Amino acid sequence: MPTFGEIMIKISGVWKIVLTLSLVAAASACFDGARASSELKLSSPDGGEVRALVIGIDEYQHVRQLKGATADARDIESSLRTMSVRDVTALINAQADRSDVLREISAMVERTKANDVVFLSIAGHGTQEPERIKGSQPDGMEDVFLLPGFEPTAAGSQQRILGSEFNHFIRQFELRGAKVIFVADTCHGGGMVRDIDPRAAEMSFRQVPSYTLLVDELKPVSGQGDPRSELDLDHTAFLAAVDRYTKAPEIHVPGIEGLRGALSYAVARAIEGSADADHDGRVTLKELFANIRQVVYQLSDQRQNVVTTNSPSRSPDTEVAFAFTRGIALTQGTGQGTGQGTGQGTGPASRPAAPQPAAPASLTNNIVSALLPRANEQKAAPTGAPIRLAALDGKADYFRTLKTRDSTLQAVQPTDNPDLIWDPSSHDVIAWGDVVAYGVELADLPNIIERTTAMRSLKSMATPSPQVLRVSPDDGVHHRSQVVEIELSEVKGRAVVLFNISSDGTVQLLYPKGADTPSSVSASMRVSLRVGEPFGAEQIIAVTSQQRMIDLEDILLQFNRRRASGQIVKSLARYVPADARIGSVGFFTAP
Repeated sequence: MPTFGEIMIKISGVWKIVLTLSLVAAASACFDGARASSELKLSSPDGGEVRALVIGIDEYQHVRQLKGATADARDIESSLRTMSVRDVTALINAQADRSDVLREISAMVERTKANDVVFLSIAGHGTQEPERIKGSQPDGMEDVFLLPGFEPTAAGSQQRILGSEFNHFIRQFELRGAKVIFVADTCHGGGMVRDIDPRAAEMSFRQVPSYTLLVDELKPVSGQGDPRSELDLDHTAFLAAVDRYTKAPEIHVPGIEGLRGALSYAVARAIEGSADADHDGRVTLKELFANIRQVVYQLSDQRQNVVTTNSPSRSPDTEVAFAFTRGIALTQGTGQGTGQGTGQGTGPASRPAAPQPAAPASLTNNIVSALLPRANEQKAAPTGAPIRLAALDGKADYFRTLKTRDSTLQAVQPTDNPDLIWDPSSHDVIAWGDVVAYGVELADLPNIIERTTAMRSLKSMATPSPQVLRVSPDDGVHHRSQVVEIELSEVKGRAVVLFNISSDGTVQLLYPKGADTPSSVSASMRVSLRVGEPFGAEQIIAVTSQQRMIDLEDILLQFNRRRASGQIVKSLARYVPADARIGSVGFFTAP
């Protein structure tokens, strides 16, 4: 059996050697994906209206087109409308001409009143240009958002929006007494967290090569008192897909056709209620930021680290970004949820809420708990779309006799966006730019396929209520004898179950074992792993709850050191408590 070296767990500052870790596997059932009922209303915590301008651009005329930005915009738009937000303007592709964007955002400024919450969201290509306001950016470069008609010509230069222009309008919203949430699902840098294996299928990034404008006819919108930078704004929260030096990839979200932006997908789910960690009907900036960071981190296979920034005057711990209030149907006491989301990337309608008497506008814990998806109501995920498997040399004959247990398989060409690519020369398996397993014989490929199906389900399950879980020292490729640390946050007083998934689907319980205390006595828990063979993809899964999960522990012990990813999927769906948080992070190793 493959081994991974020693594992150490640090609780309350005390390190102890726990075991020699053989790499593990787990997989999980997909959460229902249910939307919050349409009887829940997204609202301003201060009593005003919620307004939104949502932009999504795939169809660029002169630069490389994107594949998921319009779906991102439609998803956020749908989530807002499902949550009873009435003032929503969506500009898709050619609708996002510069004159249209400026007209719509100016009109929204005019409609905005004190105590409103304004969402501004843009998904598309980004880049950087030398700053126009001297000293406004630490590196002298300003973020720029490209519109469909952009090209580096005199006329095409007008089809872009500068970051300073968005800041100008944000200031106008603030002067009217509104709070702003700005979502930038673009990228402005050219770096990557991990190099892409050259054998991998082509990936899509929301960034264009640098350009030179010999003639620039853009006339930036500006005004007296404009902020020099984001930090000069007073009531604004910013969420960016990546930092200023990293590319933002378009990703596969389990159960959704095509590619998406992880940030936009996470924001849409947060709008529907997933960011309300304590289920009190009020989402603080801390809850919003933590939820979105973790969801994006998980969905992107740790290729994205969302950047969140808030105005210095806003404390993330106490500042409420938005709230949930009762809709008309609930105040009349019907309690029957009938709304169904229509946007992309959403699951079936929420279950009907239990009948409730009329109540004040702000939601209580019980009301929110009744309406938002809960872990113990989920069923095992269906197999769903087949795993698309390609041979690097394009020959499909290798796979004719492969048999899988819980997965369906489709042989495709390496240019047809496969889930897995098998290299018949080295026998390596590549997925989305990473080598997930080295030296895999044909007879062992079904284990990799089953694991891939399990990872799909696990990502879905870990999205509605994620447990914060991070990899350090970084998200790059880790080599022999290096130490990788996994840190769980916000776990004080919560029972913890921790296990790992190896590249071949082997399951092993990591915590608790033996005399380990089942609940964490400190706010964080840290696990230290030393890299050893076999190399490839590892997946750490953490499940936390306010109650001990004895049944889940027993199941994991039953399947410990066995290739049982499908069984673990079904067991997680059955045994996780209603208050469970699930975190899932991977890391990659190489000789």
